Amino acid sequence: MKSEHVKARITEFRNIREDAGDDEGALLEVALFIEDVFGIILSDEEICEENFGTHHHLEEFVLEKLELR
Repeated sequence: MKSEHVKARITEFRNIREDAGDDEGALLEVALFIEDVFGIILSDEEICEENFGTHHHLEEFVLEKLELR
């Protein structure tokens, strides 16, 4: 998977869901999206505002997990 594809999918999701911030339900929604779309298995520790709180954080996290960074 190319980084451009990752960015496009995350942007598509962003249009549906605004930044999660520290809303636990929103963070879980983002985690399910990441696992379903990119096939990434997440640990409980990874599901946090630091990784998913903003569009930018989410994009950086996914690119790192997919080793595209």
